[in-house]
Amino acid sequence: MKNLNIIIPFVVIATLTLITLSFTKINQNRTKIQEVSNAKELIQKSIAYHDQKGNWKNFEATIIANTTFQEPKRKGQERTTELYFNNKNGEFKIYSKSPTIEYRGEIGKDTCYNSALNELSEEVASKYKSVLSCDGISFYKNYYSYLIGMPMKLEDNQAIINDTLFERTYNNVAYDVVKVNYEPLDKSPVWYFYFDKNTHAFELSKFTSREDENKGGEYIIYNNEEKVNDIILKTQQVWLYNTPNLDSLAVDNFTFINK
Repeated sequence: MKNLNIIIPFVVIATLTLITLSFTKINQNRTKIQEVSNAKELIQKSIAYHDQKGNWKNFEATIIANTTFQEPKRKGQERTTELYFNNKNGEFKIYSKSPTIEYRGEIGKDTCYNSALNELSEEVASKYKSVLSCDGISFYKNYYSYLIGMPMKLEDNQAIINDTLFERTYNNVAYDVVKVNYEPLDKSPVWYFYFDKNTHAFELSKFTSREDENKGGEYIIYNNEEKVNDIILKTQQVWLYNTPNLDSLAVDNFTFINK
């Protein structure tokens, strides 16, 4: 019995040691699974998180975008925009209403239509001339597709990926960061895309001047996830000026319907 009393503590200690080593090994393996070596690998892991089945290329949905402006000049003003995307055939439709202008447009493989629905003064018509054109509707197609379709849009040929993986901190949280340029290099801002270090989920972006990462531009904070067409998309974007106080610019809230 005395020998048994001596042996039991040793068995318990040995068992606990083995369990501890096993958990340590599991955690080490998990860490290794999450590690990425370069920017392109990180983007692919992030796309695997958001669009595991590769559905973005066939994405089709109607989206209501409610924008609330928060900058001093337009504080409290709202804009409602209804969007329709069909990535499979390239079709895009837009209806937008703000205190200044109401218009509708669509663009497809062989079609383009864009027109104001309310009477415009000469001054307002001149201001929105570029919007009420085929180039204007094409711009908004690319603009909203870029914002809503992250990180899948980083696979576009136009994205020039810097292969170096960066680390940046925002709001006391460390992120893996990818730097992306677009042509023309001497005029386009530089984009930085922030990813969760563990899940590789896309969390926020920042575009800045070409010379200084901390000069000019804006942050876009992506909040709230929703599965749409089996794609994990963000339903809110908070726009902040890239200033020391991160002054608020606007908030976009997206509602996905007919998904």
